[in-house]
Amino acid sequence: MKRKTTALFPISLILIACLTIPVSAFYFDFQYFETDKLVYEVGETIDMVAKLIADFSTEGWCYVSFAVVTDLGPSFADEYFISPSPTVRNLNSSYTILPENTSPDVTGVQAFVLFTVEIFDTVSQSAGDNIEITINRGHLTTIPLSSLSVQYGLNTSLSLKVASIHSNDIGYPNELVSIQVENSNLQTILHTNTTTTSEGMIDINWSDSLGPPGLYNLTVYSDGNEDFLPFADSFQVIVLPALSNLTIVSSIDSVYCQSPDESHFEQAEIIVEHTNLDSNPIDDSIVQWTASFGSGILTNFGNGQYSSLISFNTSPGFYQINLTATNSQFQTANASTTVNVLANSLQFSTIQPYWNVTRGDNVTVEFLVESTLYWNQSIQLQFTDETMQFSLTFDFEPNTPSSLVIPIFHNISVGQHTVNVSSVSEYYQFVNTPQIMVIIIGTIDTITVDTIAYYGETLEFNLEILDDNNQSVSWADISVFCDNTTTPVAVTGYTNLNITQTVFLPTWIVPGSHNITFIISSQHFKTITYSMTVKVWMRTNITIVITARADELNIHTQVFEHSQDFLIKRIISSGSIIRPPPILFKGITSTIPPTARLTSLDN
Repeated sequence: MKRKTTALFPISLILIACLTIPVSAFYFDFQYFETDKLVYEVGETIDMVAKLIADFSTEGWCYVSFAVVTDLGPSFADEYFISPSPTVRNLNSSYTILPENTSPDVTGVQAFVLFTVEIFDTVSQSAGDNIEITINRGHLTTIPLSSLSVQYGLNTSLSLKVASIHSNDIGYPNELVSIQVENSNLQTILHTNTTTTSEGMIDINWSDSLGPPGLYNLTVYSDGNEDFLPFADSFQVIVLPALSNLTIVSSIDSVYCQSPDESHFEQAEIIVEHTNLDSNPIDDSIVQWTASFGSGILTNFGNGQYSSLISFNTSPGFYQINLTATNSQFQTANASTTVNVLANSLQFSTIQPYWNVTRGDNVTVEFLVESTLYWNQSIQLQFTDETMQFSLTFDFEPNTPSSLVIPIFHNISVGQHTVNVSSVSEYYQFVNTPQIMVIIIGTIDTITVDTIAYYGETLEFNLEILDDNNQSVSWADISVFCDNTTTPVAVTGYTNLNITQTVFLPTWIVPGSHNITFIISSQHFKTITYSMTVKVWMRTNITIVITARADELNIHTQVFEHSQDFLIKRIISSGSIIRPPPILFKGITSTIPPTARLTSLDN
């Protein structure tokens, strides 16, 4: 290492020797200056560091600078001021050796790296150091800027850059480079010279004339110049087969599935066309179809067209048919289409819109199921009540009228039931939504009837009705008939049986015993008739006056008995003669006011 130190001592010693000079106290110690190494090449970066202490007042200043001087003169300067500090400080700088700042040539050149420090705080002091380094020619590399994979049949430009191995930003501008291309048999198919651009770029035009698809070796080399060494870089270029198009000419969107026992299935033809980028047919390709249920090879019909008859041995669903065309001169071409594999369509119809059945009996439902495809196989259907109270499975022959017997047990609720019909097998599907309406009817019975009737007024009655499950029926329609009349004397409407029912009696129903008939109907139950004998009573107001001597006394409210009897005074009013009062003694009765009928104690 060659270096020269211009100053290296503490300024405090000068202050001791010059006591007559009035200065501010400060401390300055320049310790060393160095580079990371002493031999460099063009394109490399020189890292520099200086170590010093500079402590001075806020009125002073300290100036430092790094510099590089090459064979072509000053090349770099890094200058700045630093603040005071009593601690050791490392000052850093760096410089990248540019080809325009030197010409090392074959033997290399010498250069100098300089450091200078100048400090002032009332007095001025400076120091510095320099290091001699060697700069040699730099190494180059070739950087591909585009893909080295090209398509056969397409003119492609390969872009590369020649630059320093230390920095891609330092190019190899306006220099002569050689290009050589060899095929897989090591035969040279291209050798040419070209000049790099001002950024060190080169472009290579690759066409199909260089050869068919395959691997090729590309070499870029140069003899170098006064700044850079000779270089040679090799790359592998892949020439891919040409692009092609595989087009579906004809295909089917949907097809029916196979039969459940796989004995029947549908076939569909698919036609494709294989062409190059100029739409010219490719006749020597292998075209294959694949799907989740199978695969096959398409037949070559010539003129770039290929065809296959695909058997859809599969269940219903959407299936993707993938098609692939391979050819040694072209890249693999792909196409695909989706086919909807349909279930065998069923059409459901019934003989009548709904069926009525009494709970505890069986109902026979008649229907017809028509099948789009006749596979000569029975179809299994499931009949399920929407309330899940029953479910039956039934096998039948399609396109033939069928009947199903459904047992209606007592535990099934009365009312309208919607029975859903569905196919057990996924290979069948109804076009419509098949449903059967079954109205289940219950039976009822009257176990108790309490009645009371008054002439010209009302008939009151309480009914207790139970269904065939011995459950109470709370609501019903009741029509009341008297004797042999065909027209009801009263109708309750749909009413709550938990409360006493009251209906008005016409005046033609005289007091006495009558045959009363109740016709009782409740929703979803069979109507019943119940007859009974009812006595119609007369309601009246009666006053009974009892006296000892009615012919002698005018007071009708008193009774005089023999001396051994007590006095009895009694008025009976607003009562009904249901049974005669007990006869206490013989007397005379009268009514106040007189009524239309004769009434006595005897009756």
